[in-house]
Amino acid sequence: MFILGLAAAAWLLTAWLAPWRYRLRTEEREREAARSLVAAWGADTLAPFALRADKSYFFSEDERAFLAYRVVGGVAVVSGDPIGPPTEFDRLVTRFIAHSRERDWRIVILGACERCLDVYRAHGLHALYHGDEAVLEVASFSLDGRPIRKVRQSVHRLDAAGYTVEALHPGAIGPDLRRRLDSIAREWRGSAPSRGFAMALDALFRLEDRDALFVIGRGPGGEPEGFLHFAVSQPGSALSLSSMPRLRTTPNGFNEWLVVESVAWARVNGYARISLNFAPFAALLTPQAELSCIERVERRALLALKGRFQLDNLLLFNRKFFPSWERRFLVYERRRDLPRVGIAALAAEAYLPFSGRDRK
Repeated sequence: MFILGLAAAAWLLTAWLAPWRYRLRTEEREREAARSLVAAWGADTLAPFALRADKSYFFSEDERAFLAYRVVGGVAVVSGDPIGPPTEFDRLVTRFIAHSRERDWRIVILGACERCLDVYRAHGLHALYHGDEAVLEVASFSLDGRPIRKVRQSVHRLDAAGYTVEALHPGAIGPDLRRRLDSIAREWRGSAPSRGFAMALDALFRLEDRDALFVIGRGPGGEPEGFLHFAVSQPGSALSLSSMPRLRTTPNGFNEWLVVESVAWARVNGYARISLNFAPFAALLTPQAELSCIERVERRALLALKGRFQLDNLLLFNRKFFPSWERRFLVYERRRDLPRVGIAALAAEAYLPFSGRDRK
């Protein structure tokens, strides 16, 4: 009788755990499929960020393309454009819209690029300017000339002070250095949450092997004092900046020096572009911009929020390097949904003190 009771308990436990084990296996399979598609088709500089752990995946019927998303407060917040063969995008978006409407979700796409807007508009979606991505062209980047002299002076100053740099893929970073980089990142972030749902990674070592790069700055004593963390887009021949934590004691110009050293590494190793920080609403925050009356009102509202969101700080940093600017868009369904999807997007990016995460 006792043995029968144990057998019955074991059967019940197995039955209870079966759905959980199935979900785990399914998620693992989906994540592996997503990694493979990013490796093969992720030419967009935002594509590697689809591999964050807080995202779900929606695949085309033949699993040749996918969207990465998260549901917040009944809004499906999509991270960037579809990844896969462009011929699959139209059918994928059609299926995802139907999937969302079956669940009464609204849709918002963050960081959409201009070349995909026609696909979204064909499905009745609307695009709103979101900001500009600063991109350095490795081959043409130069420190020559008066306009970039401040960056050049920073580089010379840190070199003269005995600062050195090394660029390492995650697999070449040992346990001690990993702990040190983690410590620097935690100290830099302080009590603030980790931000960047669509345009940053959620963990330093989320990507392994050659899918990420750390450009580490060491002080005169040889100890790490800060670093740039890049996601690598092999199909796009690009490095995408995810974070740039440093000690508070580093000298002025430390990050500028690391950016220049990153360009030098990219040039030697055959990468064509480096994507720096995304600058939200850059076109509206530019002092010389010719704006309409409505845009001037929007500019004043954005400047009032800059202390909370550091909107113009990233823009000022990016401008130092004279990058090319690639416009990004927020894509949505209906204008009356903008307040709701805007709040959901801010929550997904951790700019609001709640996540409101729903089930898939």
